[in-house]
Amino acid sequence: MKEMKTLAKKAVLMGLGLGIVTKQKAKQTALTLLKAGQGSEKEMKELANKIMTEAKKKERFVKALVEGEVKVVKAKAENAVKKLKTNYEKQLKALQQRVKAAEAKAMASKPKKKKAVKKKVVKKKK
Repeated sequence: MKEMKTLAKKAVLMGLGLGIVTKQKAKQTALTLLKAGQGSEKEMKELANKIMTEAKKKERFVKALVEGEVKVVKAKAENAVKKLKTNYEKQLKALQQRVKAAEAKAMASKPKKKKAVKKKVVKKKK
């Protein structure tokens, strides 16, 4: 479970990082082109918006990819836990049977106490 939380956290941070880096690159590219006289301010804003739109698409793609991987990891972890539980239950049952057998053997080997027999005293008639 801890791995899944870490993976999800990394995915969110990666998505945010992609968005931030892309936004910075878009602005930088637009400013470079504007300074070089390659287009108008309006064209540069459109270019920056287009880059941002593409970045958001990529971010959604990465997020979906990571979520899919998280589901796979979660399913594997749940399956492993289920197998462990089954294995431990079998071991517990076997131990319980061994304890019962040992108790039965111990009871069988103990000498049984004999009950005191009361003698009946028969009084003779005179």
